[in-house]
Amino acid sequence: MGENIKKTKKSVKNDEKNDEIDNKLVESLKKDEKLNEDREYRMHIISMATMFLEDFSDNIYKTSIEMNLKIPYFSVDAWKDFLNYPVVRKYIKSFRDEKIDMVADQGLAEGDKGAVSIKKAMQENGPQVNNSNIILIRLPEKRDDFLE
Repeated sequence: MGENIKKTKKSVKNDEKNDEIDNKLVESLKKDEKLNEDREYRMHIISMATMFLEDFSDNIYKTSIEMNLKIPYFSVDAWKDFLNYPVVRKYIKSFRDEKIDMVADQGLAEGDKGAVSIKKAMQENGPQVNNSNIILIRLPEKRDDFLE
């Protein structure tokens, strides 16, 4: 009996974690200014996000055609637009990058030489901090003193 309670508590905790993940994508979509211009399109994208997140770990690697086969309620073109929408694309990319980084770390631990090049590529393409400053200096007009 006590084991069933532990399983139930674990299940509830997992559901809460999934809700947190779901909410980050949906919240990002709700905050997106472009979507706020067209309420109908906004609801369409958010409903697609909700369905997409129901089986996120499987859907993260699916194409628009595969998503249409799995959830035919939306057209292939609608799924393509959804998967290419900047907020969604960035969200999915972050999870894919996390997975690639983890696999590369495992490869490094096992002595895989190919993992080194993967890690390098991840670091080169990873989030870059732009610390550049632009300085404008206004120089006075050049005057030829000897001509005057």
